[in-house]
Amino acid sequence: MTVAAHESVDTRISSLHNRLQITADQEALWQKVAQVMRDNATTMDALKDARRSHANSMSAMDDLKAYGLAADAHADGIRKLTPAFQTLYDSMSDVQKKNADLIFRTDRHHATKKS
Repeated sequence: MTVAAHESVDTRISSLHNRLQITADQEALWQKVAQVMRDNATTMDALKDARRSHANSMSAMDDLKAYGLAADAHADGIRKLTPAFQTLYDSMSDVQKKNADLIFRTDRHHATKKS
């Protein structure tokens, strides 16, 4: 993972940690979530770098296949993140869960709105 990508994922992890109000008792569970986020970022960064390094020589079919690999990797990343986050979510207080629900609902809304 590039330094910029590493800083970006670490910034997102730190922000989400603060916004979710992770307690000391939840820290070990959070670290598992954070590691999956880092692993997913590393995978996506490698795919983006590979696509970028071959951009000038890729055919339309190569481009579509590379995009498909990235989409598959994104879906796999969500599948890996879900059980780690579920364990953390199950440990949260009702207030934290409501906060997490709002964060995810709001963040998703803004991401969709930007598209």
